[in-house]
Amino acid sequence: MIRGPNVVVIGQQSAKALREAAIEIEQFRMVVGNLFRGAKQPLPMPTLVYLFDDENALKPFVPLYHGKPAVVGGYCHCGSSDDVSIIVAGLARYAESSAIIFHEYAHLLVHTAVRDVPVWLNEGLAEYYSTFALKNGGRQADIGRPIARHVQLLRERLLPVAQLLAVDETSALYNEGERRSIFYAESWALTHYLLMERPNGASIVNRYLTAVAAATPSEKAFVDATGVSLKEMDTELLRYVTRPTFSALTFVLADRVDVDEPERARTISAAEAEARLGDVQMRVGRINEAAVRIEAAAAAGPDVAQAQLALALLRVRQERKSDAWAPLEKAAALAPDDFIAQYTYALTLLRREGESEAQEKASAERAYAALTRALAVNPQSASALAWLAYADLVLDVRLPEARDATTRAMALAPG
Repeated sequence: MIRGPNVVVIGQQSAKALREAAIEIEQFRMVVGNLFRGAKQPLPMPTLVYLFDDENALKPFVPLYHGKPAVVGGYCHCGSSDDVSIIVAGLARYAESSAIIFHEYAHLLVHTAVRDVPVWLNEGLAEYYSTFALKNGGRQADIGRPIARHVQLLRERLLPVAQLLAVDETSALYNEGERRSIFYAESWALTHYLLMERPNGASIVNRYLTAVAAATPSEKAFVDATGVSLKEMDTELLRYVTRPTFSALTFVLADRVDVDEPERARTISAAEAEARLGDVQMRVGRINEAAVRIEAAAAAGPDVAQAQLALALLRVRQERKSDAWAPLEKAAALAPDDFIAQYTYALTLLRREGESEAQEKASAERAYAALTRALAVNPQSASALAWLAYADLVLDVRLPEARDATTRAMALAPG
């Protein structure tokens, strides 16, 4: 495991490989994040990146579709403001392992900047930015390079744009093997066409997103934003994917892209590794498998904070909240300098129901102490600052601090 300024990278690969992945992600975030308004605001919770050597190693940790592992090379489980985000990637799916990592991190940037992005555009943007590459000693960045396998596939078969716009996360087109490949390819092509070929393409995309956010049906929003009918767009897109060459953007950067060095790699115990893997399974709904893994890890590592924290979260998911307290308190005591353990403990205390006024204030005091420890680790967490302000209000003794914490939280996460 290796920790960078914005990500924690976990995998069985060498320390060198994990370090390179952490640095690549930080570089990607620095450059591509500048292209999305709000995307580079400090994330309120850590981002965990899990790297697997190949698709077989990845399979036990992907979501299920009709009871079977989804055919994916990776995914982003983008958490809420009160939860971590995890990125899971298999490194052998594509010729360049960086592409899958960039694809999934692009999802996180889009999720941070914009809510409720239609599935086709979400995947199209992720593929578009997955071709990111630095050159000229980190002073230039290529974005939007053509993806040969997509072009080849689309020259053989092209979906009607209306069908593409109608896809949601439950659609077979989004979840089933070969059909999924076509969906990804055409999502990329339509996004590439809008951003690279149409004048003011970014404005078109923004108008479309604004209309969709206002509950306009996707087809109408698309036609209104582009100014052409869906049938006309079918013709335009076919012409686009059969052209001999494609454009890409090269950004000349004001300064060389330098990122802070990640910390030294740390070898984690078997109990911590199993607990973390069980947590991944739990987040994608594979609860029974997660329970076996997490319970074994907690039994094998009674003094491993991550194992106890995972057990507490499992008990909450199993609606056994009374059984969650002991491992949660143990995790917080074992890891006073772990942001996730302290934040989760504090949030659970502040959300307790059915307490007397005296009990509520006692819980708020413990939560305040835990949030103070969390903010010592990550002072840029808007969520931790907001909950600290709430604890202050409950206690009714540090109101100026509550006001200051609220102001800082709003500055870090406007809107």
